[in-house]
Amino acid sequence: MARWLQNVKGDRLMEQPEDRWFTGRPPQAEVCPGVGADGKVSSLPLLDLSQCTRKEVLDYFDNAWTLTEVLFSALQGEEAFYLPPYHQLRYPFIFYYGHTAVFYINKLCLARILEAPLNEYFEQLFAVGVDEMPWDDLSKNEMDWPSFKEVHEYRQQVYKTVRHIIETHSGWEILPITQDSPLWAVLMGIEHDRIHLETSSVLMRECPLSLLRRPQQWLDNHPSANRKNLPELEPQLGVDYPVNKMIAMSAGVVMLGKPSDWPSYGWDSAYGSRQVQVGSFQASKYLISNGEFYQFVKAGGYSQQYYWTEEGWRWRTVRNPKWPTFWVADDSADSHQYKLRTCFEIIDMPWSWPVVVNYHEAKAYCVWLTEQDGSQIAYRVMTEAEHHRMRDPLLKSLSDRAAIAQDPVMNASGHDMASSQGVNLNLAYPCEIPVDALPPNSKGFHDIFGNLWQWCEDDSNPLPGFKTHYLYEDFSCPTFDGQHKMVMGCSFISTGEDASMWERFNIRPHFFQHAGFRLVRSVEGDPLGNAVKLPPQKDN
Repeated sequence: MARWLQNVKGDRLMEQPEDRWFTGRPPQAEVCPGVGADGKVSSLPLLDLSQCTRKEVLDYFDNAWTLTEVLFSALQGEEAFYLPPYHQLRYPFIFYYGHTAVFYINKLCLARILEAPLNEYFEQLFAVGVDEMPWDDLSKNEMDWPSFKEVHEYRQQVYKTVRHIIETHSGWEILPITQDSPLWAVLMGIEHDRIHLETSSVLMRECPLSLLRRPQQWLDNHPSANRKNLPELEPQLGVDYPVNKMIAMSAGVVMLGKPSDWPSYGWDSAYGSRQVQVGSFQASKYLISNGEFYQFVKAGGYSQQYYWTEEGWRWRTVRNPKWPTFWVADDSADSHQYKLRTCFEIIDMPWSWPVVVNYHEAKAYCVWLTEQDGSQIAYRVMTEAEHHRMRDPLLKSLSDRAAIAQDPVMNASGHDMASSQGVNLNLAYPCEIPVDALPPNSKGFHDIFGNLWQWCEDDSNPLPGFKTHYLYEDFSCPTFDGQHKMVMGCSFISTGEDASMWERFNIRPHFFQHAGFRLVRSVEGDPLGNAVKLPPQKDN
């Protein structure tokens, strides 16, 4: 018997009536913020910390807390909570169910808003996640975890504690709320919860469907998910997926970094500043679609070492993929008939959706396409600075109130995001959508923000002026190791600060996230677009 099965003990609490499952506000219209009249829950806009009211903070907290619990309600039975992921790179779901709650308490104690912990054992056990760091303790995947009932009761305690702080602490009356306020700990807890909403959804996409059930409060997929395809028919360019033209971008200067007085929460990596001279380049109008990537798969791209970096080929050799991880082969590998796994179902392949791949797969595709096109200039993924060049221009004075209108997540809930802002962000939809479904920005690019994260050539790096925050000193620093890649633009399930235009996120290149890529090639200067590269640090 697998060691983890010792945790499956017949706890039936998770089978309780729905009104007892939720430890915060139940996902009902006019009860929980962010729940529409149809009973579907989405995300509220990111808080404006220069003018938010106590009620708005409470609503934002309730929204994040309930979004997490709706997502976790998809897990069916104890096995779903305790089964380690197949790749052994993360903990089982019971850890993340406790982790986001524990984080609030640990940070509130550090900020001295709370004088004592609620459960010292839990607040140590569930404190630190894993990211292939030297200090990771993956022996926890074989340990005796607390029961679901115990963690559920702990979440009830934490919810009441945080809610009481929001309702009673006098600091909410002092605006703007800044990084110097002890209440930054509450905001940090909410935004941390939202990060794990996204990462947990990826783990669910990797989880056996037999252990999942789509929550009734979860948003409906984009209508394109219901399109039926004949699997024996190959996707046709211009019919099943759009022609992806390259758009020329002139050279220019961009400024990276979030202003310190911007009135929203930010993680440490967002702050500081760097001026970058960007050379002229070309970039694809759309994210690379499943239909485009299919050509690479059919050509045997996964079996030809020539297309892969040395590190990428090592990953390919160990994991032995033959197609993207969320593609599901209908028959034998030679038939090249595929469906797509979303978070909660398998659907006919939407060839016009952006392909979800890791960095190694994206880079291999770029090498293959360079060969196919006979291009003298190599294709690659974008840089962080090029992503800024492709964005709509910012107002010159970021201190103006009108400047806040430029960050979509500060201006629209998920329910309104696609219609009012034209982006698949903040849970406008709970999945990818066609790369041409929403209008382009002023420079002609689709999905500069939203749909999927976009891999960058840059390693995760600090901006000049970077400072850690005392409440979370090791949030970003461990990723400045030359072994994490930048991703930009956010995904469909990025919410709150995670969906902000200032977000500078990073992932290990072999990890899977809701991430894809856009083709770029330099016209002048460095073929890699002056991407920031750090020397890899070996784990001790």
